[in-house]
Amino acid sequence: MPVITFNREYLFGLLPKGTTPESVRETSYKMGFETERITEKEVSIEITPNRPDLYSAIGFARAYKNFEHKSKRLKYELQDASPEFSITIGKEAAAVRPFIAGIVAHGISLSGEALPDLINFSEKLSETYGRSRKKIAIGLHDLSKMEPPLHYNAYEDEKYIPLNEKKERLFSDVLKGSEKGLKYGHILRGTGRYPALKDRSGVISLIPILNSERTRVTNKTKNLFVDITGMYREPVEKTADMMASIFEDMGASVRPVSIIYSGSERLTPSLEKRYLSIPLSMAESEIGISVGYNNIISLANKAGYEAALVGNEVRFRVPEYRMDVINEQDIVEDIAIAYGYDFINPLPVASSQAGSLLQAESNFETLSEEMLGMGFSEAVNTYLTNESLNFAGMRINDISSYLASEKIGCITLKNSKSASLTMMRTWLLPSLLRNLGSSVHESMPQRLFELDMAFAERRKKISEEYHLAAVSAGPKANLNEIKSVLEEISYLADMQFKARESEHGSFIKGRCAEIILHGAPIGIFGELHPEVLHNFGIEEPVCAFEINLDLMYDEEKTASSKSVRKKNSGN
Repeated sequence: MPVITFNREYLFGLLPKGTTPESVRETSYKMGFETERITEKEVSIEITPNRPDLYSAIGFARAYKNFEHKSKRLKYELQDASPEFSITIGKEAAAVRPFIAGIVAHGISLSGEALPDLINFSEKLSETYGRSRKKIAIGLHDLSKMEPPLHYNAYEDEKYIPLNEKKERLFSDVLKGSEKGLKYGHILRGTGRYPALKDRSGVISLIPILNSERTRVTNKTKNLFVDITGMYREPVEKTADMMASIFEDMGASVRPVSIIYSGSERLTPSLEKRYLSIPLSMAESEIGISVGYNNIISLANKAGYEAALVGNEVRFRVPEYRMDVINEQDIVEDIAIAYGYDFINPLPVASSQAGSLLQAESNFETLSEEMLGMGFSEAVNTYLTNESLNFAGMRINDISSYLASEKIGCITLKNSKSASLTMMRTWLLPSLLRNLGSSVHESMPQRLFELDMAFAERRKKISEEYHLAAVSAGPKANLNEIKSVLEEISYLADMQFKARESEHGSFIKGRCAEIILHGAPIGIFGELHPEVLHNFGIEEPVCAFEINLDLMYDEEKTASSKSVRKKNSGN
């Protein structure tokens, strides 16, 4: 979770008079946040990722005062809803970074620690909630140095004077030769264009990399313009509402900006009113408390909501800065926090019997223990792979399963971002061979196993199956070694495995067999082909097996087989 560090003097100046470090620790804990440290100069608090509105000292102080019933402000509205100016969106921006919001704050005071706190807030928000500026990025500008209206588009390479510099530089040079460009330039890689915001005099920001020196914000700035850009409209516009509430708490007069898209117009921020209603009984039953209508409204105020009784329900006005409130469950959680978890008595779980492992889980656990007992180390690999590893590297030219007699389809990823992750694996052996290939420098022999899921498409239906696979690498690895391991598994599971000679591209001809149970194949074993070993960079011989455990533990067939064996043994 992000740890937010505030200037102590600035934060305590925003909190109620008489606030002490001890009360900050105690109240923060009750709010659900851990205080990391309080020094003479700083206060560091661990804030949960779902509450980005608390990343500024203004936002944290607001929530703190609400929780202590020391604030009367529970809603935020635009006093003047007429737009300050417009931002026109060019068509090329749609393919690079399509959405933008703007805020104007008149009469803002950025003296002392107010400006560092605002910059720290915008940076922290862009890094965490904004996914390192890919989802959202925020730019701060001195409105008095701008010449609206503005235009936002994706341009070819141009020149401007970047922040903290005196000479013009090309957009491409900023991406390659500045700290911010090196850190965030990957966001624009491959687009061929550079999103930028311009006024009548030229570029004021290369988005989402670096603002211009011309619109630099200082402690003397009185009128502020903020741009927020991103890939999706909702988070961009919700961020604008959140920042507008911060500016109003700072005493500024907030004005919206008209955003002109092709064929539509929007005003940001909107500070749109949003209400959710829940029955009192719902909150009480889910939390396990009895509070009554008057108390639940008081608890709502403590959590920052404006609330009122409407019929048999309590209607909550969702705070304009709360980006995390999605439905009624979020309100119930906030009410529980305001009530205090320490005052909620836990109840034992009502159950008629004690819990136990599912039979399948018990079987898998037993198999894992047996493999460990035979000297195999357990491997854990990802479900995602690629056709080269899953098929070509294993000398399989068509979409086949690990059974030579069976043909299946594979599940591919749509719009894969990486050539190494394009499909779901159909069997486990390629992953284990990759493990062996990456540890060739270790001493031999090496024995690995994995018990996990494989995926396939059979008769146009997705199949999720549990498999057990193992590999043994070393100078003495051969068919008899892996066959003895299978015999031990057969004995442990009280099943009669049989071997049937088979051919498979991954194995040496004449040294490969299918594992037969109840007359049907459930797996394969043998000595791996030298070409397969070469593909994975393995120099020692390798023997291996793979079993479909869903087929192995087919309850109906297994029960029938055991019943026959018991009858025969009795004779």
